[in-house]
Amino acid sequence: MTRCWWVLGTWLLATFPALAQTPGAAPDRTIGASVSAASLWDDETHLGRGAAVALDAWTALGAHARVGVEAGWLAHRRDSGYLAADGHALHLMGRGLWQLGPRQWRTRPFVGGGLGVTRSTGTLTTRDPLALPFERDRPWRLTRLAWELHLGARTALGDRWTIRPELRAGAIGGTRRGESIQPPLVRLQGGVAVEWAPR
Repeated sequence: MTRCWWVLGTWLLATFPALAQTPGAAPDRTIGASVSAASLWDDETHLGRGAAVALDAWTALGAHARVGVEAGWLAHRRDSGYLAADGHALHLMGRGLWQLGPRQWRTRPFVGGGLGVTRSTGTLTTRDPLALPFERDRPWRLTRLAWELHLGARTALGDRWTIRPELRAGAIGGTRRGESIQPPLVRLQGGVAVEWAPR
């Protein structure tokens, strides 16, 4: 996961000076899909790494702001001796971002945030060689409000296509006694999205 963040950060720094002032603005209304590498933690431990995929739709509000909606799925897994976790998370989130630079720039950095609902399910397995049974499975099911912050850059690839590498950090909020995991759940994610503008 750390390598993914470094690669995306290096790409943004390396390509922005060359592409920012190249003519060819990205389209305003788009639909798209993304793939990311992600890690998830609860209040006490790392719950594993995995892949995340999502579908989204966006529209521009003026020269700098964009708003959109995203539906996504994340799978995460950990198996490290005494503790294993196998889980999934589904989310529906409204997102907004603010693009820097004039509208005609081909590449525009952005910062933003999101708010939505996430459903997290899975099984936490603990192993104790001095106990019977040796393994103990404890399932969890949570549906909570979720938020995130994100940054990245949008680069126009012609009139209808846009590529959007981004870094995302967020959390599934709330607390609940008696669960096998301890919210809030913290998520770090880095990946790339492709947007398409329908005619």
